[in-house]
Amino acid sequence: MKNIAFSIAVIVSVGMLATIHTGCAPSRLTNEWKDSELLGPPMTKMLIVAGKNNPVNRRLWEDEMAAALGEYGVTAVGSYRLFPDSIPDPNQVAAAVADKGFDGVMFIRRLATQTTTAEIPGTVTREKVTQYDKNTNTYSTIYRDVQQPGFTDTNKVVRHEIMVFTPAKETGHLVWSGTGEMINPSSRDAVRSEIAGLVVPELGKQGIIPQK
Repeated sequence: MKNIAFSIAVIVSVGMLATIHTGCAPSRLTNEWKDSELLGPPMTKMLIVAGKNNPVNRRLWEDEMAAALGEYGVTAVGSYRLFPDSIPDPNQVAAAVADKGFDGVMFIRRLATQTTTAEIPGTVTREKVTQYDKNTNTYSTIYRDVQQPGFTDTNKVVRHEIMVFTPAKETGHLVWSGTGEMINPSSRDAVRSEIAGLVVPELGKQGIIPQK
C-alpha cells in the first residue's frame, strides 16, 4: 500500500500543480510511452481522475473517458463518484484502489497551451485580363503576373497528458502515458471527445485494456 500511495503521489501531485498554474479540429497523440516490461492481463476496472479544479470540468472529463473505456469492456468509475467534493489526494486514491478492486488508474491533466506560427511565403499567379480599345472598338486579352502577399499562420495547440497507473502486486507504477493534442479546437466538448477518441483505442492496441 505504501508503494501504491507513493506512485500515485507523484502522478497526482504533478497534475494538481499543473492545474493550479495553468467543427472538428486536427488532433494527434504525441509523446507516447509504454512500460516495455508490463505483464499481466488487460485492465478491466479503472478509476478515472481528472486533475481539474473546476468541479463541472472534472465530472465532464471523467464521464467522457469512462464512457469511451466502457465501449472496450472496461468498468470505469470517475473519481467524483467516490470523492465528490474535490480531487482525491494520493492516499485517498490508494485506499479506493484497495477497497474497490481497481486494477488501473487513469490520470488526466492539462498541459500548457502552445502557440505555433509559420510564415507562409507569397506567391505569383498569372491572371487573364480582357481590355477594350475604344479607338478600334475591339477587345483583346493579355496575361499579367500578380504578386500574392505572404502571411503568418498562427495556431493554438491544446494539450492534455494522460497517464495510466497499475497497482499490480502492490508495486504501483506508471505503465503508459501520452499527450493528446488538438489544433484550434472549436469547443471544450470537442477537446474531450477527441482526446478520448485518441487515447482509448491506443490503450486497446497496446494491450493495456481489452481490444474492442
